[in-house]
Amino acid sequence: MGAMHIQHALIADHADIVNGKLYLMGGGWDVYQASELPATIRMSITVGVRIGWEETNKRHPVNVFIEDDDGRVLAKIEGAMQVGRPANLPAGGSQLSQMAANLPLTVDRHGGYRVRVVAGEEGSQEEATVPFRVVPRGQPATP
Repeated sequence: MGAMHIQHALIADHADIVNGKLYLMGGGWDVYQASELPATIRMSITVGVRIGWEETNKRHPVNVFIEDDDGRVLAKIEGAMQVGRPANLPAGGSQLSQMAANLPLTVDRHGGYRVRVVAGEEGSQEEATVPFRVVPRGQPATP
């Protein structure tokens, strides 16, 4: 594992980060049933990045793209994470930094989509992808 590592990326109905803890409602889904199109999905994207000792006190860009299967970007969230080096952190220790973004996403067709998370500076980026599908209401969630 490098100095910075994406530890988790999740889709949820709603999420908040409070005092370093992730609070999720309806987390971990990958199928959304839409009764009609276009559909507006109220969703949350959560990202946890493990930041190594030598990467503290630096700004780490974290960008989230919601794309369809053709790579068309439907939404983009630009952010950054930065953690200090607390006195009680053991030498060489790492820290988890988390973010949650709650947003409405409008989709105009059934099919495949993905959340793509890109963390870090150019040249040392790490990427995580979370696929999801939008299906007609009433269709089974599993193929």
